[in-house]
Amino acid sequence: MATLAGRPELCFALAGLGTLNYSFDFGEIARLRQLQHPPGEVELAGALRNKALLSAVARHMPSVTHELAVRCSVSDDKDYLVTLGWWIISALRTRTLADILVPAVSSISWDAIPAVDADSCDIHLIEDVPAARRFGQPAQISKGSLDWVNSHLLTWADLLERPAFRLAVDSLTTHHQQTNLRMSASALWAGFEALFGVNAELRFRLSALAAAYLEDRGPERLTLYRRIKQLYDHRSKVVHGAAISEPQLETHIIEVRELLSRLMCRITEVGSLPSTENYEEQLFT
Repeated sequence: MATLAGRPELCFALAGLGTLNYSFDFGEIARLRQLQHPPGEVELAGALRNKALLSAVARHMPSVTHELAVRCSVSDDKDYLVTLGWWIISALRTRTLADILVPAVSSISWDAIPAVDADSCDIHLIEDVPAARRFGQPAQISKGSLDWVNSHLLTWADLLERPAFRLAVDSLTTHHQQTNLRMSASALWAGFEALFGVNAELRFRLSALAAAYLEDRGPERLTLYRRIKQLYDHRSKVVHGAAISEPQLETHIIEVRELLSRLMCRITEVGSLPSTENYEEQLFT
């Protein structure tokens, strides 16, 4: 593994972080940093221990701009480190809606690969999805968003133990990797519905409960309630194969994922996944 001041690291390659040009420490757990010299195909060919991965890894390198270096101790196993990295990346995706792709993870800093010994670098593919989509304008990663992830990381990890929240996270953080736009929209709605556990009167109850959870009583709550009902009508067209254009689908996806992000961030800040009774109390009391 790579080392920083004598401490081993597992380094996740990141694409989709745009112009973020500074490093950020997630406590003693990990550091997010901009890459200065990502390896090219020649450097990868020399450093890779498993040469069969060369083509798959190299095709992602032009879009990789950052790495998340997860620090570890001697007792940490690789699966635990991968889990730590996934906690941070999934929380960052949810908070910012950045269309981040994590093509691979390396035992050596991606900046250091051109300088290491031959056949000494262990790299494993994670998200080998070259056709992953970008929705809307590129997200700008603010320090406030990084601070939010850092301060809520333990709560985030606890919430991921809840199957409904985990499904919502998986839906939001991988929707841009689906093969078509209808599948992207369907994945987002699956995550949205999972957070509420509603089995009947979906259109009304999802709209009412989500609006009550996100907005205080007043015109903003009513406006959001009506908008979610409209989005749910569009959802029916999407999942049942009705005619809808790609620009309409993209607009729908952008709006639904923003709502899902708001819900998940609010749940994280509260520190618990509400029950149906909790949602109803906010609606009626």
